[in-house]
Amino acid sequence: MGWVWWFLAVPLGVAAVWAIFAPRNQWRSLFSWSVANAHSSEPGGAAYAYRQIIATVALVLALVMVAFAMVGTAAREPQNSQHVGDIESMWGAPTPLFVYRTFQTATEPAGTLVDVPIESYLPVNDEERAPLYLLDLEPFSRLGTTNIPGYIGSEPAETDSIISRADVVIHVRGPLLCVPRRVVAIETPERVQLSVQYGLPNPSDGSKPDNVAACPTGEDLTGSVLIPVRLNDPIGERSVEALDGTLLAMAGSEG
Repeated sequence: MGWVWWFLAVPLGVAAVWAIFAPRNQWRSLFSWSVANAHSSEPGGAAYAYRQIIATVALVLALVMVAFAMVGTAAREPQNSQHVGDIESMWGAPTPLFVYRTFQTATEPAGTLVDVPIESYLPVNDEERAPLYLLDLEPFSRLGTTNIPGYIGSEPAETDSIISRADVVIHVRGPLLCVPRRVVAIETPERVQLSVQYGLPNPSDGSKPDNVAACPTGEDLTGSVLIPVRLNDPIGERSVEALDGTLLAMAGSEG
């Protein structure tokens, strides 16, 4: 609502300053047309003084409106700054893109795709910890488009269902020219093993690209990406590991 205060304050302030410093000029410009003889009908000195007093009051009101506008703007800016700070502290910089897709996890990796190291994970099945701010993140895209042949899953009917139905969010940094193609989840009563695989989009000619050569890991230029994943059961007390048994780091945890 800050723009409303600015909308009211600016014209009011301009009119008030004009009336204070040039009351005769203001009357001649705005009101002289309404009388038959502008010279004989022009207000006297006392009338102009009275107008200046009213204009001073109006200027004070305009300044109050400006103060309200500035307070409203300042009240929002720390919140946005804090919001960005929370994202960076949890997921690092730059701000990650979000995979707004629903898909079925696989139980084994594909040999033709590339395993991307998982940076961290976050359980999200507890309503008190559900990071709804993720729904404000930009969607994952490749070269500016989200309509990518071979991109994992499909768009959901309701975007908020992505978080409400997910059990874990996985953070990866993948090759810029490639896209998430497969998520592997192997669950046992003691552990959850996860893997994310990248590959090139499906070529229009139906050929099979060399994903290993085209999607190298460990490059300096990578994209920060968050992938929500639905499991068979919540993680609970189970350990979360890569497929080779290496424990994965929980997002926001020290070390």
